[in-house]
Amino acid sequence: SHEAVRSMFHTQMRIELRALSKISPGDELTVSYVDFLNVSEERRKQLKKQYYFDCTCEHCKKQIKDDLMLAVKEGERKPSAETVKEVIQFSKDTLEKINKARMEGLYHEVVKLCRECLKKQEPVLGDTNIYLLRILSIASEVLSYLQMFEEAADYAKRMVDGYLKIYHPNNAQLGMALMRAGVTHWHAGLIEAGHGLICKAYAILLVTHGPSHPITKDLEVMRVQTEMELRMFQQNEFMYYKMREAALKNQKIQVMPEPSNETSPSLFHKKE
Repeated sequence: SHEAVRSMFHTQMRIELRALSKISPGDELTVSYVDFLNVSEERRKQLKKQYYFDCTCEHCKKQIKDDLMLAVKEGERKPSAETVKEVIQFSKDTLEKINKARMEGLYHEVVKLCRECLKKQEPVLGDTNIYLLRILSIASEVLSYLQMFEEAADYAKRMVDGYLKIYHPNNAQLGMALMRAGVTHWHAGLIEAGHGLICKAYAILLVTHGPSHPITKDLEVMRVQTEMELRMFQQNEFMYYKMREAALKNQKIQVMPEPSNETSPSLFHKKE
């Protein structure tokens, strides 16, 4: 009977590991237990707390990319260490307020907090700083939910530009973020940028999720659709916008999935 149960639930019980790049004989194989988008010290603390081991991977030992994740503005107006410290603390406090507002469903309050925080961060933090990227991610997600797609697309673009400098080129979280940014650009009517981001996301998800995964299949549908729309747009921009306007008028407004407090929410998360 145990075998019958196993065969019945084999899909849920199976774990699929996928290589993100070519493996040579003798290479050590590693898997990331936590999201890479955090400084090595914080990742190690999290691993110790959740999985009870001291990480000795190359990235943690050599603190690879920590400098990017804590980047500050360079040039003549380089901020003082004191200013950077103040802005980081302000960002941490704001993230706490944002979490509280999100739990209460106060999404306009979240947007207000994000805008205030970005105003403080922009003259001080570098474009790959994780505190800036966290605010950009929340702002783009919540603004999409509120149907404010143009502002959301701007923040999503800055977010993925930062991610591309930090993550491994075939990282699953990067692929999901590019997909979300692509969909946001499409909603904003930015078909060229939207299609480009969806293509990039599709190339990553083919590696990280594989061609038969439901998310990859959904993304392939989007890729084909945006490619057709882009062709139409290039042939006659005016007609494309007229047709798009008519199509959107005939459809109910698609409500984006409600922003969640997960680290990397799935675009296709189904509510129970």
